[in-house]
This record gives sequence, C-alpha cells and structure tokens, in this order.
Amino acid sequence: MRKTPRSASRNEKGMALVTTLMLSLLLSVLIGGMLMASTSDTLIGSNDVRNNQAFYIAETGVNRAAGWFTANFGSSPSTGLFVLPEKYLDSSFLGSNTAGASGKLSYTTGEANYNNVNEAAPYYKPGASVTASEQAIPTSVKTLVSSNLQNVVLSDSDSTTTYPASYTVDGLNAANVATTYTFNTVVSSFRSNLVNQTAGDGSFTVKATLISILPPTGTGSGMMTWLLQSQGLLKRGSTTIASATITAYMSALVTPVKGNRTVLSTTQVVNAEPGVVAKGMVGFNANQVTIDSYKSSKGAYGISLAANSYTGQIGAYNIGSRGDVRSNNTTINGVYGYINITNGVVTGNAYATDPKPASGTDPITIDSSKVQYTQSPSVNFDDTHKYYGQNPLTFPDIDPVPSPTGSATYNYNTNANATLPAGNWNTINASKGKLTVPGGTYGTLNLSAQAKIVLGTPGQTTTYNFQGFTSGSQTQIIYAGPVVINVNTSLNVGGQGTISDLSTPASAVHWNFKGGHGEVVQLGGGGATVGVFYAPNNELDMAGGTDFYGAIAAQSVQVKGNGSFHIDEDAVLPVTTTENVLITATITIGYTASNYSLWRITQEID
Repeated sequence: MRKTPRSASRNEKGMALVTTLMLSLLLSVLIGGMLMASTSDTLIGSNDVRNNQAFYIAETGVNRAAGWFTANFGSSPSTGLFVLPEKYLDSSFLGSNTAGASGKLSYTTGEANYNNVNEAAPYYKPGASVTASEQAIPTSVKTLVSSNLQNVVLSDSDSTTTYPASYTVDGLNAANVATTYTFNTVVSSFRSNLVNQTAGDGSFTVKATLISILPPTGTGSGMMTWLLQSQGLLKRGSTTIASATITAYMSALVTPVKGNRTVLSTTQVVNAEPGVVAKGMVGFNANQVTIDSYKSSKGAYGISLAANSYTGQIGAYNIGSRGDVRSNNTTINGVYGYINITNGVVTGNAYATDPKPASGTDPITIDSSKVQYTQSPSVNFDDTHKYYGQNPLTFPDIDPVPSPTGSATYNYNTNANATLPAGNWNTINASKGKLTVPGGTYGTLNLSAQAKIVLGTPGQTTTYNFQGFTSGSQTQIIYAGPVVINVNTSLNVGGQGTISDLSTPASAVHWNFKGGHGEVVQLGGGGATVGVFYAPNNELDMAGGTDFYGAIAAQSVQVKGNGSFHIDEDAVLPVTTTENVLITATITIGYTASNYSLWRITQEID
C-alpha cells in the first residue's frame, strides 16, 4: 500500500491560528489596563478638583472673617461700631492674667497704669478648660467664664464660645463725655455672617481665638492678634464629599479705649479734717460734753437753714454731724495718747492712728452707755463710728515768734474807743473801754475786767505776733477781719460772755502757739471762745461752761468741765496726713482694633 505524505502548509495554518489567539488575548489585556489607568487618572483628577474647591471655600471664610472684623469693630465706642470688652483692672488699676470679672478681658501687657506702675511682662498660657481645642492654645488674653479664666473664642456653639454675649463699656464719646455703651450682638453677628455660610457649591464655618493684645509703647504701635480657623465643606446633597481647613493669623494696630474712673491716690498730702485733734491724749473725763459741727459759710451755728443744704446737716438748722475727734496716739510724758469720752453727745466720729488691739488699751475709749450719737431720737454712740488704723498725722512746727524791739508799756483803762498808737510796745494792758490793736509785733497783751479789744481789718488778713496773750473771763475779743495770731510763751483766752460780731467766722481766726516748754494753753471759762487753735508742742485745756466754735489741734487736749464743741467744717488745720483721696482720672480701660490683615496661612486637607 502506498502512503500519501502530509502537506507542510496545513501545519503552518494551525500555528497561525494559535498565534492570532495569543495576540488577541494580549491586546485585550493591554486595552483593559489602559482603560483602568485612564479611569484612575480621572478619579484622581476629580478628587483634586473637589479638594481645591473645599480649600477655596475655607479660604473664603478666612477672608470674610477679616472683612467682618474690619467692618464691625471701630476705634472708640462713639463710632457706633463694636469695641472689645473693657480690660479687667484690680484695685490698683493694674490688669491681671490670674483674676478677672464677668464681661471683661484679663491680660498682662507690660504697660503702666494711671500711676505709672508697670504690670508684669506679657506671658502666654492655655485657658482653664482644655475640653475644647481652642482652650488648649496658649494666649495672653482671657475672660472669666464660670469662675474660670478661659481663652476668648468666637465660634458656632455656645459650649465653645466664651466671648461675652453681652457687656458694657463705660467710655467717652466724641465730646469726651462719659457714656455707657452696651454691646449684645457681637456673638450673634459673628454667627450669622461666619458660621455655616454658603460659598459656591459648599459652605464654611469660622472660629476666632483672641491670642494677644499688646499696647503701644514709646517706640512702637501696639498690636492685636486673632487666630482664625475656617473649615470649608463641599457637599453633594447632604453628603460631604470634600473638606479643607485653613488656619491664619489676623492682626491690626490697637487703639486705646479711654474712660473716666474714680481712682485712689495714696500719695497726696492733705489737711486733716477739722475737729478736736491731738498728737496724744484727748480726754473728756466725766464731763457732760456736746460735740457737733456747723458750716460758718452758711451763717451762725444753729440758725434756721433749709434741710440738706450741705452733707451731714442735721434737720433744718446749721448743725452738722462732723463733730470729729482724732488722736495720733503718741505717748507723751509717759501717758499713752488715746481718746477718752465718758459722757455726753458726739455727733461725729472718733479716729485713731493705732489699730484696735485684740487685747490691751483701746486707742478709742467711749462709754457707749452714756455717750449719745443723736438725742432725738436717742441713739447711743457705737463702734460703727470708731475708725482705727488711720494714716498718721503730721503736726508742722511753728516758726519762731519775733519779739518787739522796744520795752515800753501801754495802759488803757478809759471807757471809750481808741486805737493803739504806733510804737514798739512790749506790754499792752487794757482794763476798760474798747481798744483797737493794729497788726504788728508786740510783747504781752493783758485784757482784763470789762475791756474789749478789736483785732483785724475788714477785707484782709492781719498778722499779730505776741510773746504772751491773756484774756480774762467776761472780757471780749472782737475780730474785725481775718487774723493770724502767733503767740510765743503763754496763751489764755478766757470765755467771753457773748460773741458780739460774727461777721468774721471762726474759720478765719487762727491762733498759733509756739510754746514747747511745758506751758499749757488755757481756753474758756464760761461764755464762748472762737477760733482755730493750733498748739503742736503743748497741752490745751478747756475750762468748763464754755461754748467753743472753731477747731483745735494740740499736743494733747483736756476738757475740765461741761462744755460744747461746735466744729466749724470750713476751718483748715495745719495738721496734715497722707490720705487715700478719691480723684477722677481718664485712663485706658481697654483696647480695640480695626483694619485687620491676614498672615501666616496654613492648609490642611481633611
């Protein structure tokens, strides 16, 4: 049998089919890969677009925030725009980063307060609460929230916002007139403009944290800085498809906000208030005394006067409640200086330089069972009218009293009116009549029996220098004008039967006793005595039965019998003290700013 050989072309056709199938499969794989790559690139490009959109939305929030702050905050309360809350100021008008008050800002700035006292240098610390991320940011500005100092935050929720919802600023308007401004829409305006606001295909929400307020210095402008956080959201329906967060610092130059404040000045030297004043002892022993006051500028003591004509007036008369007694509590000749009143009516207050001790000698001893504060209705003097630990009193010395150059004696005993003739009189004796003595330097004046003496000139202050002055009871001193009477070694002004001439008030009659050698100034003895008596180196004794009008300041004061002290509130004593005087000052109560600029922007893709 013969075999037929196979054709080579049939084998080649089979191989071609296999090869074609393999190439088709490879091409399909390549095309699939290309399609997958293309789809991936498309998705990546789409994500970038969405992220960029979210970023620009967040950036819109930052820019709108800068615009909102610039448009809504002015340089002073008078502009009608917002200003920041007042700065918290303590009793020394210094700020604090450890204490505060509701509706105010607490920060240390390194500035000087109204009295040029520098505060501590600025420092930064987180807020008291760290439950919110904004409170963990170190800042130098805080506000008091629920008894804790927290960072100042404006945001979208009540739990995060610590900026005061309502606050007042007691500032000055454009005419520098004190005006109270109330701000209660800052938070609501912030939220309505910067929280959940539509921008393009999404929305943004801004948070603002106050970082620092640095006041102007002598060499540069101050600056205020906020930290902004803006989150941009891109949504499809209710689904967030992209988000981005931008943080940026926003700053502006600060403007001080001024206001009038009542401040304490502890460096002012003032005259002590008129009354019965002593370095040491003020003793009334067992005497029945009355101590009240009046104002000589309103007329004579006790006259009818419209009620409330002056502060402390009692009823519808010229009688006041400033019958004050005070002691510097100095120990003199082994005797502790204290106030001792055991019987009477004191319508003023008692003041002691020494504090009230827990035990031992009380610097103010007043028998509250026998000493009344008012008689009608009857109210006893009590501890509410005692003041301890007062600022020390200073008793200035009196200049030496000059002596006359002559040695002649002038005697006047005629029932007539006369004027002392010119001359260097060493001794002047008057026992009758009425003698007018011009101002000048004399030796001793002795006024006795029924004599009257006229001192002073109407319309001007007249000065007298006496080596000694003695006026017996029932004699009379007439003050024709304001006088200053300096006496060297002895002074005895007897009580006068009546005060015939009240045209010169007690506050215009000044007696200065130099002394200093153990002499005792004697006043009164029935009738009335008028004047402001100053004897810083000597004891002053008041005889019983005397009505005294004026004021007294001496080394010590003793009242020997019953009497009445009517303190002239218009009198000025030479005694001085350093007091906490209330004054009104225009001070910086805070800072505000406008025209904000953005800087240092950072981005985060969520």
